[in-house]
Amino acid sequence: MSMEKNDPLSAATYVLGLTDLMMRQQLAKRLTEDPEFAAEVQHWQKAFSGIDVTTRDVVPSPTLWPRIERSLHQTSTSSRARGRPLFWLGWALAAAMSGVVIFTQVIKPDSPHALQTIAILSGKPSDQQFVVMLDKSASLLQVSALNVTLPRDKNLQLWMIKGSAPPHSLGLITQRDGNSFKLPSEALDNQTVLAISLEPTGGSPLPGPSGPVVYQGNVKAL
Repeated sequence: MSMEKNDPLSAATYVLGLTDLMMRQQLAKRLTEDPEFAAEVQHWQKAFSGIDVTTRDVVPSPTLWPRIERSLHQTSTSSRARGRPLFWLGWALAAAMSGVVIFTQVIKPDSPHALQTIAILSGKPSDQQFVVMLDKSASLLQVSALNVTLPRDKNLQLWMIKGSAPPHSLGLITQRDGNSFKLPSEALDNQTVLAISLEPTGGSPLPGPSGPVVYQGNVKAL
């Protein structure tokens, strides 16, 4: 199977860092030459972006890497593994993706402070994003930045837009991670748009945004 015919797998493994150095260099070159492949990579970056802000750093055990090396060595010497690199690549991707699904979706509804990623607010360039998570038990939104530098002399303000109703301010984004906003009485739904505008210090002086909307996205997965 050619690389071009397997773009989703190639793009996903590139984003997850599952390729060797030579393949990674080839795929990085394709990013600058192939707009369709670049779009596929961007799709997977968005798909996995919630992991960065919803997982905590954990120091691995000193014995973990030697165990992984032994396991890989045993796999590489198995006759069943020879000539089937795509199988193992697909297995690694499936394992990584299953971890994403388990972490983001298989959460007990009654577990305290369970967070669900419901929106990715994108700006320009497209790799600058805000990840919006919902804590249903506390009726809170948590908003964290990815590749975004907060303005020094202005404020970013979060807005909720439902249908033709005027934008409703949820508050100011004052830090990169862990901004919390209490949800208003009206519930979010899949037709809700969340937007972030650039405002003077202290927020918009108007009932709605006074500055440009620099990030926005639709609420999904409710």
